Amino acid sequence: MNIDVKVPTLPDSIHTADIAKLYVSEGQRVYAGDVLFDVETEKVVLEVMADCNGIIENITIANGSHVNAEQVVMTVKQLADSEMPARPTAQSANNSKGDFAEEAMFTPPLFTKFNVGLIIALAVGALGTLIVLGK
Repeated sequence: MNIDVKVPTLPDSIHTADIAKLYVSEGQRVYAGDVLFDVETEKVVLEVMADCNGIIENITIANGSHVNAEQVVMTVKQLADSEMPARPTAQSANNSKGDFAEEAMFTPPLFTKFNVGLIIALAVGALGTLIVLGK
């Protein structure tokens, strides 16, 4: 059975979003819970995950594309658990990619839009505290 993977429902004030990053390609096996792509709005980046085990059949949107809520991004051919090989473990990823592969795969980027805003807010708050205490 084929399942359409869509852009999630967006908040009322946001009408469009962008596909920030595709993590899969056509023909790739995915497991339930795997991140398929990121949707970026003015305020947030959302990860869209696979709801089932399967194979990516068709990707209709490219990185950077503007999308609307509920727009189909890709189709997954759902497979039964018995049709899927065992999920690769972090240990096997380390063996095939070197000692730092797991750390590199799961380390979030430091300078995302949210983190930069948070860093600036903390710096401004600290500066304001120093000015008030210095007087």
